[in-house]
Amino acid sequence: MAVDWNLATEKEKIMDNRISTLQHFSDLQQQATTSSDVKAICDEFSQQAGFEYYLFGICRLTSLSSPEISTITNYPDDWMATYFEEGFQRHDPVVRYCFENVAPIRWEQLLTMDQYITPEAEKVLAKAGEMGLKHGVSIPVRSHTGDVAVFSLSTKVDEDINGRFEKVLATAQMFATELFNTVSRININQKVEETQKEKLTPRELECLFWACEGKTTWEISKIIEISERTVIFHLTSATKKLGAVNRQHAVAKAMSTGLIKPML
Repeated sequence: MAVDWNLATEKEKIMDNRISTLQHFSDLQQQATTSSDVKAICDEFSQQAGFEYYLFGICRLTSLSSPEISTITNYPDDWMATYFEEGFQRHDPVVRYCFENVAPIRWEQLLTMDQYITPEAEKVLAKAGEMGLKHGVSIPVRSHTGDVAVFSLSTKVDEDINGRFEKVLATAQMFATELFNTVSRININQKVEETQKEKLTPRELECLFWACEGKTTWEISKIIEISERTVIFHLTSATKKLGAVNRQHAVAKAMSTGLIKPML
């Protein structure tokens, strides 16, 4: 069987370019220390990828009723205002899909998926298209704590849209994963610095750790050999320092800020 050396060489060039691109953005992300740094990196990535718009959003499940949601984006201001004023987040099929799946999704594909498309969902996609977000791909990313992130690239240009998405997808997936790690690192560092104002004691951290493991105050008292009353004291103190409303909330915040880590 004859080998098409021209095709093989072209594939090698594509792979070399992809590796070079990823290394460049990996280096930038390792140096990033602020949200402004991350935004500049996203700006450059979307420009190199040939897409006018991007959005990176993280939903941190520190509270199921009021999760922390943060975004870094260059989406049109009018769209962002309309999105929240109209309550589109409640019907957005992209959001629903990304909370239930790990594979990237083209927005056009969602129109064929009955479990995500409703009249309200179609309205969200149609309105986005009217404001310049006509074609898009979204990449879900998950953390070990259950936090969910989404990285989206979007364009209003129809020309060679399938080829453009195919060309960027593999690189965008790896970029999105590292971006999640970078943003998490920056947020953790900032939150840990804030926590230092009222630094948790080793005993408070120890009690929180075992509370993360689902242990009762009595069980914790036996594990670390102090009285149950003292365990309650430490957990109450830690809850106040973390600005949490109860022990469960304190555990969630301690995990999301990196104060509690697996015992290796």
